[in-house]
Amino acid sequence: MSGGGSRAALVIGSAFVHDIGSLFPVTMTLAGDELAFTFVSSCPSPDAVEEWVRRRSGTVVAGRVPRFFVDAGGRRIRVELAGSPIRALVVLADEVTAAPAVPRLGRWQDQMPCRVRGAMDELARMLSRCHHHAGGAAPLIDLELAYRPDREYETRLAGAHERVRAYIAPVRPVLAMRWRSATSAQRKAFLAEVPDGTPARGWLRRRRTTRIMGMEVEVSP
Repeated sequence: MSGGGSRAALVIGSAFVHDIGSLFPVTMTLAGDELAFTFVSSCPSPDAVEEWVRRRSGTVVAGRVPRFFVDAGGRRIRVELAGSPIRALVVLADEVTAAPAVPRLGRWQDQMPCRVRGAMDELARMLSRCHHHAGGAAPLIDLELAYRPDREYETRLAGAHERVRAYIAPVRPVLAMRWRSATSAQRKAFLAEVPDGTPARGWLRRRRTTRIMGMEVEVSP
């Protein structure tokens, strides 16, 4: 992705999450300007995958034309955006629930695409501002989405009405961010905007945990 760095990847990736149909993002990994997702398919079975792909073929996603590659069993769809290093893997729900590291699915997952997009958009704006303030080449970061157990889940579940229990997430989404390529001035300008305030002495060696658009973000040197 020429010239835009991680900011451009986040902008395109956010639009991609929206346009692909608000699928649940199981994983998201940004490595510099290369962004990869794993989504849970909205298709109930492999038989519905072909129709899902047919409806989206030839459409514009995030301002680009997507290419779809379906495996022989119809259980996995690879998606590529022409002219960008944005990639995605869309899998059926039973493949996700079979993985022990992934939380059980439910209606709570419906809110995650919007939450992830909000954090991506704000991080893109922060990277743009720190680049404008400090100059230099466009900064590059690594970013990884993970879901960690919510220790208060059982308590909140017990106190909730039965109708809303499916919307209570058993996990909390966390973004882990590391600098891949940035000047000291760019890092300082970025961290000065972190909601926790201006970094104290020794900021280059410490990991900082904060919230950006309601999403927990861990910022490492």
